[in-house]
Amino acid sequence: MPAALAGPLARIKSVLSTISLGQKVVIGLLALGLVLGGFFFFNWITAPTYAPLFSNLAATDASAIVDQLNSSGVSYQLADGGATIMVPKDQVYNLRLTMSGKGLPAQKGTGYALLDQQGITTSQFQQQVTYQRAVEGELAKTLQAIHGVNAAVVHVAMPKDTVFTADQGKPTASVLLDLAAGTKLTGEQVQAVTNLVSSSIQGMSPTDVTVADSQGQVLSAAGSGLTAAAGDVRSQMEQDYGNRLAASAQQILDRVVGPNHAVVSVQANLDLSQKDSTSETYAYNNGTPPVSQSTTSEKYNGTGTAVGGVLGNVSNGTAGSSGGNSTYDKSSSTTNNSVDKTTTTTKDAPGAIKRLTVSVVMDGTVAGNINPQQIQSLVGNAVGLDTTRGDAITVAAMPFDTSAAKQAAADIAAAKKADQQAQMWSLVKTGAIGLGILLVILVVWLRSRRRGEIEEEYEPLELSDDMIQELDRLRIQSTRDDPISSIDRQALELEAAERQRVRGEISAMVSERPDEVAAMLRGWLSESKS
Repeated sequence: MPAALAGPLARIKSVLSTISLGQKVVIGLLALGLVLGGFFFFNWITAPTYAPLFSNLAATDASAIVDQLNSSGVSYQLADGGATIMVPKDQVYNLRLTMSGKGLPAQKGTGYALLDQQGITTSQFQQQVTYQRAVEGELAKTLQAIHGVNAAVVHVAMPKDTVFTADQGKPTASVLLDLAAGTKLTGEQVQAVTNLVSSSIQGMSPTDVTVADSQGQVLSAAGSGLTAAAGDVRSQMEQDYGNRLAASAQQILDRVVGPNHAVVSVQANLDLSQKDSTSETYAYNNGTPPVSQSTTSEKYNGTGTAVGGVLGNVSNGTAGSSGGNSTYDKSSSTTNNSVDKTTTTTKDAPGAIKRLTVSVVMDGTVAGNINPQQIQSLVGNAVGLDTTRGDAITVAAMPFDTSAAKQAAADIAAAKKADQQAQMWSLVKTGAIGLGILLVILVVWLRSRRRGEIEEEYEPLELSDDMIQELDRLRIQSTRDDPISSIDRQALELEAAERQRVRGEISAMVSERPDEVAAMLRGWLSESKS
């Protein structure tokens, strides 16, 4: 063993020989914890950080990209069911350029990117078809951004432009949605799809869009709007409105008969149609100056024979006539007065109430002293009942079945009790573990403190030169196998007398300070072993 390592190893062995088993266990556990912590920290530091390379990939594109990564020896991770590929962050841009050079992903060249591929010799028909494909691709990308839509396919039918306005057709569209597992689009989401598609194409109405899912279920049919599969907007609005009215009435009943002793149900029939009406009103205000006024007068005064007689009367002579002077005076007046005109345009918002149906059921055990007419009036006023509109209310009293409520209360109580017991045992286990760890730490600390106190009480021995020489001779002699026989007998006797004196002093010192002597002997023994 090299001399440079002999000393430190000897000191380490000496220190280990002086500590107890408990201290050795604690030191071993600490060393093991440091090693494991360093190992995990090193793995965490050296682990690469992954970032998305491509997202929303088709299955064919994802397979081709994974093959390229495997052939290049690049580590990767798959996310979103294989639609997203994660690679080390420092290699993202290089890998994107590499994959783009190999034409991956292939389906990225859709949408308006198709317009970049047109050349000078492209015909008008090809331009029209490419533009239509670009619009369809962009709409598909937009619809894929909706939560729960994995993929979307859009087909647009655009009519040809004609010079005759009457023969102009309307564009239509069909949408096929591939929904995620367990996803079902609501009526508002289906309406959002139809509005997105129709608003992106000039001249298209939301009713001209057909929406279906990958299961073949029609969500919105052209010409009819939302179908029964997705037309839950009306029912949801009616249910929400009825629940709000029922909650207002329920608060009153809970104060009168107590909680859980009355149930109110309100069924609302709403009119969701939108109506526009226009009315015009004319009025004249007295004293208003006229807009225009004109007067015409005509006078005549002269002589002559006035034509007379009955038309068609034939006589032997001429028609009846008379002579003399003739005079007449004619005047006319025209006045255009200003008239006030009022035009009123009224738009009725959808959601008007057609009819309300209210049902009230009270527990018969508490409803004996309650007047049903008063309950009917209170509930009717709370929900805004209008009998002229056809609203109806029914109040009944009958015994409630409370077995389910009692069983539920018992189950809840049992569950709470089980949770409390589980929490108590968890606290007991945690406390026991913590107490055991504290006891171990306390025992180790007390033993180390006691040893430290004993070692602090040790004081360095003040030995004379003769005592040190004698102790060295005893230590050296204890390590020899063969006795010394070549020394003169007389010198041995003198040395024996001197040794006897020194041994007496050593014996006295051992009896007076045994701990210091034992510590010194242990040090010598460790040095002799090395």
